[in-house]
Amino acid sequence: MLERLDLVRLPEGAIADVGCATGATTRLLQQRYPERLVVGIDPSIGLLALHPTASGPIARFRALLGVGRANRVAADPARLPLRPGSAALVWSNLLLHAVDDAEVTMRSWMSTLRPGGLLMFSTFGPDTLRELRNAFAAVDTLPHVHEFVDMHNIGDSLVAAGFADPVMDMEIVTLTYATVARLVADLRGQGLGNTAAARGRGLYPPRRWREMTRHYEAARVADRLPATFEVIQGHAWKPAEGPRRTADGLDIVRVHRRRS
Repeated sequence: MLERLDLVRLPEGAIADVGCATGATTRLLQQRYPERLVVGIDPSIGLLALHPTASGPIARFRALLGVGRANRVAADPARLPLRPGSAALVWSNLLLHAVDDAEVTMRSWMSTLRPGGLLMFSTFGPDTLRELRNAFAAVDTLPHVHEFVDMHNIGDSLVAAGFADPVMDMEIVTLTYATVARLVADLRGQGLGNTAAARGRGLYPPRRWREMTRHYEAARVADRLPATFEVIQGHAWKPAEGPRRTADGLDIVRVHRRRS
């Protein structure tokens, strides 16, 4: 995603790193655009407090409130704390799969961008963790792995939100683990827990866990267990001439007077 920024020219304006977590990409964006205001935004106060720029409890508290020279703030990704039309770039790395409504979130990002501004994002696709999903499906009917949105549906949501010229691509990344327990620990360590409304609420029975693990073991290759991640990347622009579609889905046709 950073390499692709070499190919684009941004208008004037701030940069919003939405879903910035502990601030790794926020720092990289600030290095790339030292003259711009770069704001890291994340719904987790705990993650924001881990930004290395915070020094001491008072500084962290001021940072979370957006006071002083802080460049991070806790906020809902669908309600960015920036003035409408103030951002040149909305950057979101691996966040969209975690929001309640991707299209509503995209409409908020559209409002935050200035005309000619760029949205650049990545998210997980439906093949993500397919091995784990299949192993659990062989044991029970409860949802253990989230259903991720297809790339084409994301593109449709971009257009519905008013974005122009969306470009989407996908790649498969396969990680390997020694055991299923190590994979699950890695997922939990990244905050990727199961929050599905229909998930089981009690402790998972050890017998079912062992059975799920046995099914997952059938995928072992060269003494390692594969874990597939479908990574979707995309970008789209806010039209310079304004939105192309109304909120109720009607196309906007603009008529210009011909100059003589």
